Amino acid sequence: MSVSENIIETCSQMGTVDLSGVNLESAHKDLLDINTGSLDQHVAMQPSAIAYYGFLKKEAKRNFDAIVRQRDRWERQKYAEAKVAVESGTTSRSTIKVEEIKARMAVDNGKEMEQFDKRVDMARAQYDTLDIWLEAWRQKSFSMHEFVSIVGDEYKMGSSSIRGKSERSGDTGGTNMKRIRSVLEKRRGNENGGMQ
Repeated sequence: MSVSENIIETCSQMGTVDLSGVNLESAHKDLLDINTGSLDQHVAMQPSAIAYYGFLKKEAKRNFDAIVRQRDRWERQKYAEAKVAVESGTTSRSTIKVEEIKARMAVDNGKEMEQFDKRVDMARAQYDTLDIWLEAWRQKSFSMHEFVSIVGDEYKMGSSSIRGKSERSGDTGGTNMKRIRSVLEKRRGNENGGMQ
């Protein structure tokens, strides 16, 4: 297999892989909430999630485009058939209007037109949903960057809200999420207070 085929295979299977106890295929809302689980879990899953959901979005776009092309080809064929039918019922081709042909086409193919419209709408909805979901993951990347930046700044300044207990107990391998949340809330409070 080529590299691109390997990547396609990997991306298509990524949703079922266990990433630090998380399954991306579940698309659970907690996957986007950096206050649930550990920061390490979120950092570990982020690149895989962007790749997986990006792959699904592109696949949905290709599906949508294929259905639109199929509908366009079908409509051209049915338009030509309706034109022949309208022309056969008149002696003067020059008086035939496009609206007459389209009306005949709708009468002859109403059910099929509805079915194509539904397929196009469903494919578009799937693409739009994946687009929104992927954008949420991109925003999560930004939030995580800000989150880590704030924690890093607080740690460098020697804030007791970050260091305190973990350093006294000798735990230097991670930061307690509750203390990080309190730092974020304190910072938000300062920002809101400064704006008034």
